[in-house]
Amino acid sequence: MNLRTTIAASLGMILVSTPAKAETYIAAVGDSITVRKGSYIDILGGKKFAKGKKASYNLFGQLKAALKYKPRYIAIFVGINNPMSGHVGCRADWQRLLIKDLRKMYRMSRAAGAKVIGITLLPAMKTWRNHYKNCIIPKSKYCCNTAIRRERRNPKRIYEKILEVNSFIMEHADIPIDNSDMWNKQGILKRYDRDGIHPNSKAHRRIARKILLALTTKRK
Repeated sequence: MNLRTTIAASLGMILVSTPAKAETYIAAVGDSITVRKGSYIDILGGKKFAKGKKASYNLFGQLKAALKYKPRYIAIFVGINNPMSGHVGCRADWQRLLIKDLRKMYRMSRAAGAKVIGITLLPAMKTWRNHYKNCIIPKSKYCCNTAIRRERRNPKRIYEKILEVNSFIMEHADIPIDNSDMWNKQGILKRYDRDGIHPNSKAHRRIARKILLALTTKRK
């Protein structure tokens, strides 16, 4: 039995044990990580509401669309684009703005009756290092026109702030999904990395397994 079949069977068992309703069991809100074909939410058979290359503040429309389906669980996997997003990424406190967005998304989801599955971020060190190198280019589009702003693009600083965001997710999501076993200080581990920022198929299967385990364990 392959992973997709196993998950379908497990989720089917969960659904059979609950009253039949015209609702979506699980949905996901995210960026290009969620958009890709064969992502964790595709494996789980849920609905996806996502847009690539978008920061958290650009994805509230996706969340509102998802909540119209009244999902029992909603996976929120956003924020990896925030450090590289326009004017916000240039701010020293971009991680606080991301946490503010996550807090609001969690609140909106719960108000709609959904349990929040918070998925922690995988540090995109390779991509961030490339951006940092571009900061030395005159008139760079990465808003690095001063030494202070350039330092905000330092991958080491971004990494520290991602840890702060992940700590928030682990503490405040109803069902936190910890992905710290798939990365280290150098970024996403090679066996889980597709291109420096996006997890590969193996990583998506791993995330799907974690979510399934969390959901089935929660029922016991």
